[in-house]
Amino acid sequence: MPKAIYEGIYREIRSRIINGTYAFQEMLPTEAELTAEFGCTRNTVRRALSMLADGMFVQPIHGKGVRVIWLKGETDMLGALEEVESFGEFAKRNNAVASTDVKSFEHLVCTEQLSRRLGFRVGEELIRVVRVRSLNGNARQVDHGYFLASIAKGLTPEIAADSIFGYLEHKRGVKVIASRRTVSVELANDEDCSYLDLGKYNCVAVMESQSYTSDGILFEVTHTRTHPEIFHYRVNSKR
Repeated sequence: MPKAIYEGIYREIRSRIINGTYAFQEMLPTEAELTAEFGCTRNTVRRALSMLADGMFVQPIHGKGVRVIWLKGETDMLGALEEVESFGEFAKRNNAVASTDVKSFEHLVCTEQLSRRLGFRVGEELIRVVRVRSLNGNARQVDHGYFLASIAKGLTPEIAADSIFGYLEHKRGVKVIASRRTVSVELANDEDCSYLDLGKYNCVAVMESQSYTSDGILFEVTHTRTHPEIFHYRVNSKR
């Protein structure tokens, strides 16, 4: 079964749940109705519904159908820790306009110190990119990214200002399969204060991401410092 088909249906139904088209506690259309709408098989719809259930967006109820159990929180911005999501995808999902200002773009060779900190092999060529990411014109995130040059071949500052992941996936044919993340909170440093309008806040949320290709190759490590106002995530737990 082509993965793009059921993933596309999953994303469309999830979007409808998030924007309120399918409201909290409402029953989704039947499998037959969804099959007719998307022009696919029942198995394809069931795969999409299974993904939604795994993400705690819906709950299948035997003999009745599928009920929406996702409830929008108080914050307008909600991230997704369970998925490898680009900043542009995050903005789009939250109905915001994203923009990026590339502050630094350089090629360098991985040293022993960088290797210990990032995980790349000593001697590998890396591309270091510092970007300030904005939502609706407000600077909200600073990314310090290191990319394996052999994977990110052809990367330019202009591409970095648009979407590096989009370039890698659609132009380079890279399959981004997984990302490991570490989350913490730190006091804001001088760079944070210069790039981000922190206002009443004296800290930033810090996330370090290590991303891998479908071949298990570490190709990206990004240290992201985020304004507290948009750092909101929901993680689903099951008993």
